[in-house]
Amino acid sequence: MKAGLTFSLSLICSCMMHAQAAESACTEQDAANCSPQSAIAQTPTPSLRDLLDKGKDKLANKLYGLQLSAFGDAHSNYSDSGKQMFEWGVFEVDAAIDSGAELQGAMAIVTDKNKTTIPVAFLDYHTFGGLIAPRGRLWAEKGFHLQAGRFDVPFGNDWQFYASKDSVSISRPLTTELVMEGGYNDIGIRALGNNGTFNFNTFLLRGFNRGQLLGGRLGVTPFSDPFSLKNAKDPKTFEIGLSYLYDADKAWNKNESAFAIDSEAHLSAWTARFEYIVRSKNPLLSDGATRQTGWHFTQEFALPESVAWPTTVFVRYEKAALRPSEISDPEIGTNAGDGHDARIAAGFSTNLGNADLLLWKFEIQHYLRATPSTREMPGYRHENLLFTQLVLTL
Repeated sequence: MKAGLTFSLSLICSCMMHAQAAESACTEQDAANCSPQSAIAQTPTPSLRDLLDKGKDKLANKLYGLQLSAFGDAHSNYSDSGKQMFEWGVFEVDAAIDSGAELQGAMAIVTDKNKTTIPVAFLDYHTFGGLIAPRGRLWAEKGFHLQAGRFDVPFGNDWQFYASKDSVSISRPLTTELVMEGGYNDIGIRALGNNGTFNFNTFLLRGFNRGQLLGGRLGVTPFSDPFSLKNAKDPKTFEIGLSYLYDADKAWNKNESAFAIDSEAHLSAWTARFEYIVRSKNPLLSDGATRQTGWHFTQEFALPESVAWPTTVFVRYEKAALRPSEISDPEIGTNAGDGHDARIAAGFSTNLGNADLLLWKFEIQHYLRATPSTREMPGYRHENLLFTQLVLTL
């Protein structure tokens, strides 16, 4: 991993140095004395990002329109002894193909140090509207889509940022980490659409317990279009969303249900995001906790262009709780921890070299309250937990 990142950084630096040399070839002379060779050298050198994008386009032409992209990351973590270490994260390849005016296919293959999975694989039929990216935000135009396969389930708003290249932070909010147990991805069918002010997702899935699940999300964006392309900086001025899901067995007997309210606002370089989730489980199927709740309030700010490289800073305050709590168990007691988790996270993400190739992220976490389970996680004995991450996008 270190060799791969070193190679990528050397390529970026060499492109930047070559561009600077070409620019200085004629600026040290007046225009009249500039030689043809210098004039040729003055021609802008394509960046490594441009070369990669052109290469992907050429490959797509040879593969009948199959669009490929990839990213990988490595990050610091804490060992069981509490010491920091640097390790592989994930490597993901995304593929999408438009097989006709109304039909599209998409897939994502993810490899980590333990296994290889396919978290996304679906067919999309759209009567009108733009193409659907395998992961992250959806499309820009008004449209209506029907999908079948496996996909990230749009519940709340953090599902848009599961991929490390799409998020400013390294960690996910406690609403995702604890309440949704790392995020919700499932197999089934869904319908989604928007008319510029209202957007919706409805889905019928296999569910948490291999039975069946019915749910959806309704969003309102009164001041702008509801969705944007994945690489847009300001996808919406303001949106508020309501989500609900009902998980049942084969006979539609309730296993659990969940409700979420979320909102997102953009004002110039500032972004604010809020999410509140309640998840209730059938006591007969739970492992002790029958109700999980959590919320977070996240703010992001893109620093001015005077900063050497594009950088976004963030701060997030969040809480999560289980009911009944762990400390309500007489065998554990209140001396073992708190009844809920409360955490502050802050950090930044920098586009190294402004090359759109390598992101460097840094994050600090501080727990104000921690349950017994949280206190047992590696590294908790440190008052402040420090993390860093490198994300390479191809």
